[in-house]
Amino acid sequence: MEEIGMTNEQYKGMLLDELEDWQEVLEYAKEAQNEKIVRRVQNQLEKIRKKMTF
Repeated sequence: MEEIGMTNEQYKGMLLDELEDWQEVLEYAKEAQNEKIVRRVQNQLEKIRKKMTF
């Protein structure tokens, strides 16, 4: 049985979806003026952006 992995396009699409979700969370955190969550989300966004550079 051959294992089938994710293509680069599929992976990038998944990352773009994840990026969009985290950007929305960032907006909510800013509206709530919760700096702890803002910093955490910004860190997560940076991780995703690094993963997208392949």
